[in-house]
Amino acid sequence: MKISILLLFILTSCSPKYIQEVPSDTKTKFGFEISAPNQAVYFVENEKFEFKNNRTFEHEKIANELYNSFGPATDDFYIGKTNARDFKFNVNNKTYYIAVESLSQRTAMILFDGAHKPIIEFNPKKYRKLILKMKK
Repeated sequence: MKISILLLFILTSCSPKYIQEVPSDTKTKFGFEISAPNQAVYFVENEKFEFKNNRTFEHEKIANELYNSFGPATDDFYIGKTNARDFKFNVNNKTYYIAVESLSQRTAMILFDGAHKPIIEFNPKKYRKLILKMKK
């Protein structure tokens, strides 16, 4: 039972339901387009959630720490906070689209390793581990 609950939690924390496969000619409205082999880490806020809570402040603190550790951006790796509303990622002849306003929580990290479908992580405590795994 505990394993089932843990597995469900893991699957929903990086839920692919916010990531849509779209045609390559899809345009972003106010956002970024990133193509493989470039890597990117974006810290985003879904502003449709008006209130800030402790997780929002934790997200901001950890995002700043990670930027100071891994930033600034280079030609093939970007890390930073953005107010972009949508993202388009191109990898392996597939195009993925993420609309920040569709996210179920106020804050998230979007991670693109340049080789696979992007990942959305809502738990700030997992951000560093995922970035380190990507950078290997």
